[in-house]
Amino acid sequence: MEIYKLLSCIVVNAVEKIQHNCSSLFFAINLFFAMCYYVAGVEGLRGVEATTEADKFLNAFFLSTQTLTTVGYGRINPGSHLASTIAAIESLIGLLGFALATGLLYGKFSRPQARVDFSKNAVISPFKEGTAFQFRIVNRIRNSQITDIEARITVAKFEMENGVRVRRFRPMELELSSINFFPLTWTINHPINENSPIYGMNYNDLKDVQAEFLVILNGFDDTFSQTVHKHFSYTVDELVYGAKFVSVFVENRSGVVVQDINKLNDYELVDIK
Repeated sequence: MEIYKLLSCIVVNAVEKIQHNCSSLFFAINLFFAMCYYVAGVEGLRGVEATTEADKFLNAFFLSTQTLTTVGYGRINPGSHLASTIAAIESLIGLLGFALATGLLYGKFSRPQARVDFSKNAVISPFKEGTAFQFRIVNRIRNSQITDIEARITVAKFEMENGVRVRRFRPMELELSSINFFPLTWTINHPINENSPIYGMNYNDLKDVQAEFLVILNGFDDTFSQTVHKHFSYTVDELVYGAKFVSVFVENRSGVVVQDINKLNDYELVDIK
């Protein structure tokens, strides 16, 4: 039920934003063409029943709405060549506009998106005989299976070249760069060894070079049978130097070991040699 509530909220919010923008655009277009009909002369429109200028303008406005949407009730219709020309242009704009809106809406709601959350912080943690740059991800949609998921990390940092401070992007090799099946959580490790672009750097060093860790995830969504992408980044301010993540595995009341994804961001401070 939680996933359906979440999807419902996302759809409702998106529809509300689209409706607000579309309503404003729809009103503006009809206001423009109503002005065109009014300036061209309301006497060029058949079926107008109005005695005041305001009523004449409202008749022109409602004719515009009927023409733009191709409804055409028929009480008011163009009676002159100029009015017919304006109506023909408006009809063309209406047809093209609604076709474009339909395509945009379809593309927005049919495009699969990976509902992957990242841990709030990345950590520099003890790892095997040394240390590693780590962060965790979780698949929030449990009934959506992502397979063949691949992770890539690049660190962006300033380096000195010929006395000039330039920003360079260095790939970071992962202990495990891909997994066949992503059921729930995954801790991604970059061992900090001699080949690492951040080897020998402490927290202050990383801050001095304004390091930022860029993450890209690619995977195959079985539900939509399409490749999905997700990107994220960690700045030095979001990096905890000397910490390790708390295990997400807990034992429930039945004695069964399960994963508690609410612990995704939990970590504890440790000493790094």
